[in-house]
Amino acid sequence: MVSSWGITDGSAGMQAQVRALAGVLGVEPEMKKIIIKEPFAALPNGIHALLKPFIIPRMIAGDSLAPPYPDLIISCGRRGAIAAMGLKTKAPHTKFICIQDPQTSSKHFDLVVAMEHDAIKGPNVIKTYFALHSITPKLLEEAQQRFAAQFASYPKPHITVLLGGSTNKYTLEIEAMARIVMQLQRMLKHTEGSLLITPSRRTGAQNASMLRGVGSQRVYIYDGVAENPYVGLLALADAIIVTNDSVNMMSEAAATGKPIYILPLPGHTDTKPARFANMLIAKGIARPLGDKIETWHYPVSDEMQRVAAEVKTVIPALCGDLEL
Repeated sequence: MVSSWGITDGSAGMQAQVRALAGVLGVEPEMKKIIIKEPFAALPNGIHALLKPFIIPRMIAGDSLAPPYPDLIISCGRRGAIAAMGLKTKAPHTKFICIQDPQTSSKHFDLVVAMEHDAIKGPNVIKTYFALHSITPKLLEEAQQRFAAQFASYPKPHITVLLGGSTNKYTLEIEAMARIVMQLQRMLKHTEGSLLITPSRRTGAQNASMLRGVGSQRVYIYDGVAENPYVGLLALADAIIVTNDSVNMMSEAAATGKPIYILPLPGHTDTKPARFANMLIAKGIARPLGDKIETWHYPVSDEMQRVAAEVKTVIPALCGDLEL
């Protein structure tokens, strides 16, 4: 059995991508949340690459990164890449996979998995159109069976709403949230179906509470307390509305093959997620949100299996033990 760590800054989206790649490789990572100490956090990753021997433990706080080291380390994001570069100087027999652009040369890792819109290039770089995710037909089928009874009283069509919020480059203000609530109210007037809404932690408590203003017994709002039926809502959806602030959420929506409507967050423009949303629209996978729900079809990507196969090609010494 291959031992592995997953290293991120603790954000849900990055942890999800690590678990997704590990899952398709057949490994179960021990997740590590790390913090880059000040003043080192402000340094670009190119500088960190020059300081690799000193990163661990002088620049890192958080979960223990002490030996024994695993066979495989999967990092995600800029901060995860910093920790991985430091560990690589201490664990020569460990294989390192970096998810997302490490913002430095790919030579510091055995493999980099980045999206097409990322500038990084190299012989050990695998490019994907979508963020790594765990949404499979089997998972959706199981989730549908599990959650069908819970949402049986909500009339169809089921319109699932995946709502994001503030990011490091954007703040979802109360005024913007009020406009989103009005859009959802208008959508509800034009359908006999239901809105099944799951806000994220980034939505914020005050903004999430405003969703009650959508009203109606045809609206479900995840309360943030019980188990989040996120995958169940994807499985039960006849159509999906998703905000344009999360490549992860949009990629997971696209993995269902169901009609996707993009709900742009007011003021959220010219970011990677916003451009990704425009790409989905240009490819006919998604459409801008209007008042009506329509049905269309698009091919569902099998990128996760492709990535797994390419991992085996790039690092065969490790992959002989992986369940591919």
